[in-house]
Amino acid sequence: MSILDENVVRATKQIEDLHNLTNKTNWAKLNHEGFVFELERSTTKLKELYELLTDINKETLLLLEKSTPDIGDFLELLRKELIILESNIKMEKTKNFKIELVNETENINVPELYSSLQQKILELDMKARYEIEKINRFLIGRRTPFIKKGNTAKGLLEILGKREEELAELRKKNIDLKRKSFFKLDEKTIAEIEEELHSKDKLLDAAVKDTKKSLVTHLAQIDYVSGSFVDLEKKVTLVEEIHNNFAEKTIELIKELKKERDYARHMALEIEDETLKIRSEHTKQLMLLEEKKIKIKELTEKRFKKEIDRLREEVNHKQLALINSQKLMDKQEKEIKLIKEEQNLKKEIAQAKKELIDDEQFN
Repeated sequence: MSILDENVVRATKQIEDLHNLTNKTNWAKLNHEGFVFELERSTTKLKELYELLTDINKETLLLLEKSTPDIGDFLELLRKELIILESNIKMEKTKNFKIELVNETENINVPELYSSLQQKILELDMKARYEIEKINRFLIGRRTPFIKKGNTAKGLLEILGKREEELAELRKKNIDLKRKSFFKLDEKTIAEIEEELHSKDKLLDAAVKDTKKSLVTHLAQIDYVSGSFVDLEKKVTLVEEIHNNFAEKTIELIKELKKERDYARHMALEIEDETLKIRSEHTKQLMLLEEKKIKIKELTEKRFKKEIDRLREEVNHKQLALINSQKLMDKQEKEIKLIKEEQNLKKEIAQAKKELIDDEQFN
């Protein structure tokens, strides 16, 4: 196994460890000290993964092959997110976290911040898994000899690559559609709704302040209208109660919306992470099956090649024996022919002698 292959295996192991480490605890339920500890530990793991992926990307690009995957865009995104995460760690370590100095909104939003950062790290981990799988498929295809021998495996890898690109594009569209259909936002995001609610809250607050100013003016100018003052004071109190109820409901709504958003995001990340694992395992099984098929083919060819060579050698021996037999037969035919000619000659000589004797007796 080459150094590049070993680094890819290490990166896959680090991605799995980071996912398990980050996902085993619900950050929204942690206190400040626990959150800082978990954030610092996960960020350190993510930084180590970034350094390893940077080395892998450099080694992969040095191969100078046409189909070499480039994860430079993801590494740049990961570098920027690491800067933000480290800034959060520094800020959380240095600030004086006291409940009495934090207003009500900030106090409620702290668990949501913890959950948001947890989901961000899980999302980066999932993207890293997707990128390392691309490099792993490239290396499997590069070191497998059957790609050069046939089109089946090569076509399989090309189809898998195209399917990954299509899945990445469909994933973005699917997230947008889920967000629109689940929250019924009509093109409005939670942030936009939150901003709109805060704007209305400010308008109500301004109305309360104007009403109080009017109350002061009435107290200064028309002391004799005590009944109007009491009625106006009741109205101010009623407006303040309505404003407080509205603010509480607004904060509760924002909190519930964020919980729903984080739950949906968490489930999407879990499903997508599990899908990537299954797809990776499926790809490995396909590659192993193709390798086994090629090995069986090579062993079969090798075994039958020995048998064919043996039969060919046997045929050559038989052909040589046949040629020798043919030569022997030709030689024997020649000898037989010579013997027959010799016998015929002897017969002719004998016949001539006989005729000569007959002539002498006749004379």
